[in-house]
This record gives sequence, C-alpha cells and structure tokens, in this order.
Amino acid sequence: MDRPEGFAIKSASPNINNKKIISPHTKNESKGFQFKVNKPPSYGWLEGILEKEHVDFLWKQIKNHKNKDHKPRLIGNVSESYALEDEGNYFQNEVVRPLARAYYQISGNHHPMRAYHESLEKYSLDLSTFWFNNQLKGEFNPFHDHGGVYSFVVWLKIPYDHEEQKKLPQFKGTKTDDIKAGCFEFEYFDLFGRPSQFTYGLSSEFENTIVFFPSMFRHCAYPFYDIDETRVSVSGNLWLNTQNVID
Repeated sequence: MDRPEGFAIKSASPNINNKKIISPHTKNESKGFQFKVNKPPSYGWLEGILEKEHVDFLWKQIKNHKNKDHKPRLIGNVSESYALEDEGNYFQNEVVRPLARAYYQISGNHHPMRAYHESLEKYSLDLSTFWFNNQLKGEFNPFHDHGGVYSFVVWLKIPYDHEEQKKLPQFKGTKTDDIKAGCFEFEYFDLFGRPSQFTYGLSSEFENTIVFFPSMFRHCAYPFYDIDETRVSVSGNLWLNTQNVID
C-alpha cells in the first residue's frame, strides 16, 4: 500500500479476520470438514500521527484565523468554531489528498461513496471546508455526519485524561465501559443491524493524531469535566470539484 509521505497511518475496521481456517472437530472426530469465516465488504477509517511541520502549519492557521464564525454550519454545542484558510492548499496536498488515495487503495481501489465512485476518477477532491473547534468543559458534539466525500479530525490539544475523568465522583457506580467523559466515538451498524461503537478514550497521548473517514460515518465528541483548559481540534471535509478535471 502506498502511504502518504512524511507520516505513518494505520487502518481501523470493526470487521473480523476472514483468513483463518477453523476446524470444528477434535482430532478424534471426522477429518476434512473445515470452514472459513467470511465477512461482508465494509469500510473503516485511517488513523495517523502528523509530522511536526503539519502540526505547526495548523497552529499557525489557527493563530492567524480571520474570526469567521463557523458555528452556524455545525451541530456542535461548543464555545468557538472558526473557519480556517488552507494557505497554499498545503494541508490539502500534503495530508488529506494522500490519505484519500491511501483509503482508496486499501478499500480495493474503490471509494465508499458509490454514487461518486466514477466521478472521483475524473475530478479532484478539494478541501472545501476547514475549521477548528475550541471546546470547554461540559461542551460536546452530538452524533452527526458531515457533507462531502471524506472528512477528518485532528486532535491538537487534549487537556485531560479519560482514565482520570472516569474517577470523577459523578461516575461512581457507573459501569466502566459506559463512562464516555472526554471520548470521541464512531458509530456504525453491525451485520445484524445493531448499532455499535468504536470509542477513543482521549488523553494528551492522542495529540497530533488524525482520523480520516468517509463523511457519512457518524461520530461524536463527549464532554469532559473539571478541567479549566480548552480542547482544540481541527476538522475538514473533502468535496468533489467538478470544475477541476484530473488529467
């Protein structure tokens, strides 16, 4: 798999491994009856750690933002959301377009948005919406999806540790797995149509991490508590640009 130059990525998926051959019999039972585990085609997401130059660029754009309020375009219940400028198309070209190519390759040379698949062979993917969130204690982003074809989230500053959040007195008696304070969570449906989740218990160890996913993939950011610092994240959407034909 061709990876974006400059930083490492890994793919994540809720699927089970379909390569292991399993025999339901013991050695003393009839031989030759074997089966394999099959899984339906599905899509996951990419996760990676940004290089220093990528992170420095994001902080620079945040510092120089134009106070263009992005909250009316978002569902988030957070204090501040401002539009960012991708100066020189740097983040588009150095990070998110390479991630889109990597996602395409690990998905069997197919984009998850079937309606756009053929068009994506002809037209470019552009970082058309780009913003950052300042989230204070008690604030949150409810479950939602995005517009466009692909989306991403970068966690630049996580001022808390989910493991410490779980120890707060309001969670006494709550099952550990049900405490979501300070978490980021993806939601998907399993083979039987049941809602399932993949949860990131965030801490400073996740700073400068990017997750890259199809825009229709629902996700949320849970509130954190008792910390008087700001959580800072950057997000964006890649849209199909029919005005830019790929040579």
